[in-house]
Amino acid sequence: MDFRLLGPLEVVDGGGAPLKLGGRKPRALLARLALDAGRTVSVDQLVDDLWGDEVPESAVKMVHIHVSALRKALPPGTLHTRSPGYALELPEEALDLDRFERLRRAGRQALDHGDAGTAADRFAAALDLWRGPALAEFNEPFAIVESAHLRERLQVCVEDRVDADLALGRHADLVGELESHVAANPLRERLRAQLMVALYRSGREADALAVYHAYRDTLNEQLGLEPSARMRELERRILRQDATLDGRTETSEEAVALKVEPIRYVQSVGGYSIAYQVVGDGPLDIIFVHGFICSFQPGWEWPALASFYRGLAKLGRLILFDKRGTGLSDRVLGIASLEERMDDVRAVMDAVGAERAVVVGVSEGGPMCTLFAATHPDRTQALVTLGAYARRNWAPDYPIGRRAEQDGWLRPTAEQWGRYATERFLQERAPSIATDEAAIDWYTSYLVRGASPAAVSAITDMNEEIDVRHALGTVRVPSLVVYRAQEYLREASRYMGARLPGAHVVEAPGSDHLPWEGDQGAVLEAIEHFLTDLRAQHAEPNLILTTVLEADVPEPDLAVARSALARFRGQPLDAPPGRFRASFDGPARAVRCASALAEAIPHLRAGVHTGECELVDGRLTGPALEITAGVARAAAAGEILATSTVQDLVAGSGIEFSERGAVELPLAGASREWRLFTVER
Repeated sequence: MDFRLLGPLEVVDGGGAPLKLGGRKPRALLARLALDAGRTVSVDQLVDDLWGDEVPESAVKMVHIHVSALRKALPPGTLHTRSPGYALELPEEALDLDRFERLRRAGRQALDHGDAGTAADRFAAALDLWRGPALAEFNEPFAIVESAHLRERLQVCVEDRVDADLALGRHADLVGELESHVAANPLRERLRAQLMVALYRSGREADALAVYHAYRDTLNEQLGLEPSARMRELERRILRQDATLDGRTETSEEAVALKVEPIRYVQSVGGYSIAYQVVGDGPLDIIFVHGFICSFQPGWEWPALASFYRGLAKLGRLILFDKRGTGLSDRVLGIASLEERMDDVRAVMDAVGAERAVVVGVSEGGPMCTLFAATHPDRTQALVTLGAYARRNWAPDYPIGRRAEQDGWLRPTAEQWGRYATERFLQERAPSIATDEAAIDWYTSYLVRGASPAAVSAITDMNEEIDVRHALGTVRVPSLVVYRAQEYLREASRYMGARLPGAHVVEAPGSDHLPWEGDQGAVLEAIEHFLTDLRAQHAEPNLILTTVLEADVPEPDLAVARSALARFRGQPLDAPPGRFRASFDGPARAVRCASALAEAIPHLRAGVHTGECELVDGRLTGPALEITAGVARAAAAGEILATSTVQDLVAGSGIEFSERGAVELPLAGASREWRLFTVER
């Protein structure tokens, strides 16, 4: 059997005859399962991927019907039922996408080892598998995302093949092809660099420089950006007529040096476009989450930050992105919550094909990464925090927190958002360069490109609400906490390190909070040692942090409840008669689902709690379910109650609470007081 995704969807039997797969929806379902061949895809995920926000009432039933029809069309034993969904099992090498990836990796390995001839052959064989655009016949949500992802993998393979051909001295033959590629992809930096090299080696120095100038003008006109330091260096080498640009040996090294992929966008939950970039191609995926309003793209201009990026990229495939509301990503109205930022991380991981990643969070990125690791251990290989905190502001039970008067500059006026704010930023977060005029000038430009004064104030508001202390003990993946011995958040980092189960804690020398300033080598060395030992550590992916909603929903209103559940991406759980129970991957969604139910069912009594659960055979168990049931019983008619854990974790969501007070809840034969809050509607 030959299963073909790289072009129009086809399944061909051993005799070469195509199988009849039915209409578009069953074909789309089959394509979605093929993208995760060998892995179980839940029915709920299939519904989301096939219908998105417009889910019909019969969606689940339609999935089952389409699966039944596909089973009749496919060879026996191909499509399996596996709780909580289905899995497509294909013979080895049956899927053209798998063959493409195998050939592409072999080509890349050969090129990195200087065997350009073998590399060119492997890349050419991989490209021959493409019969046209992948998934172009589908408009389902998954296809829109995955077609862009597959298109990107195709383009990278083309660029890798060009590198191999350059190493073989085929520059004259490449010029025409590269000119066509550049015309179709005017913002792809790697293609521009390859065209410049091909033209220069063909004796067309002036044309090579013209390609650079055209790129610079295009970037400035469309994005207001300058070419990267790498492209500027290539221009300088051409102007100097650098002799190494003529040699074949240089090309292979150049190919490695140019493995900084162009900036791309992926659509996240809510329709926001998130900017991201991939650096390197190591076997370990590392997603880097900046703090505050720091954005990734300008970092290539500053030697210390560019060096830090390269240091991380030596440890694995580095994934950079800008949080919604900052840098090159879409702006937001109000404040982006931790939950929404976790959605952005998942969207970027999906876009680059990262099933699991090491999540690295700096400063305010740390609590979001911590919550992500606790909520999505199946997507998290390890957690690394750099100068981070679980809670930022002072509280009676958190005396090491910041006082409001210490952060006045974080709510700048329009006039203050520039050098004034930058000087204070560096004094606090990078004192080793705080009086360096060049540093002040660059960081002023860096910060103002990250966000506007109003956005800075909004982000500060959200940061002051962050409190993930309840989540620390639920993280079940290997963790590393790094901080500087004299930095301003050292006590907050120590607090995290003492409460993350089994965390490695490293105190690096220095006073700079920004990990790339000062002695970045000590920070990178700590991360490298931790990742080297990662294989020997064992996570507990069956323990997850989840939010549970329970409410009293009469039988006639269950259809309303199921509709609300689909809208807010909840998962139904078993519940006693007359009760409705569901789990969510974020507390804000659970609260909003409860609010929607309360609008439709005026006398609803509901409880929401976030806690650790165990996933056993696709079913959630654990005390969080019992606690939620007790909270729901404590609610009055028409009231939604939430625990303090929920209230702490919805920072930036805009959800408001009023304190109900301490309520004693029975749990496993004992009683405990819980602080409960009423959701304001």
